[in-house]
Amino acid sequence: MRSTIFCNHYRAMHGNTTCKAGVAFDDFKGVPFDNRPCFCKPGAEPNPGCALMEMPTAEQLAAEEAEMNARFEKIGKARKAIVENLGGHWTRGKPSVAGVIDCPACGKEQTLQFSRSGYNGHIHAACKTDGCVSWME
Repeated sequence: MRSTIFCNHYRAMHGNTTCKAGVAFDDFKGVPFDNRPCFCKPGAEPNPGCALMEMPTAEQLAAEEAEMNARFEKIGKARKAIVENLGGHWTRGKPSVAGVIDCPACGKEQTLQFSRSGYNGHIHAACKTDGCVSWME
């Protein structure tokens, strides 16, 4: 569960001047971030001040969490396949390595590109299939 719940119309303020509903961010200039109607803590009442505010329902939040859990499961599956392909977990002294393997998340052949750092063992990977896994450690 996330620590902050955002209005369904919220979008990042960087590079944007309005939310998705067209409310100008300048309308809340000077209002402390935590007091804006765009956000609230789980279980708390949303801050008043925006007639277009639409907080997600419990069902929407549950669906979002289920989707996120499914994504993490796919990443875990893909990461495990990379580690197995490389002969096991990283240990100090192993060289950096890069490659391509079949993606266990989507099942496509030779689509999961990866690299593992020789410095700290972190794996960066991305499947060539749209909407499949991609991550950086």
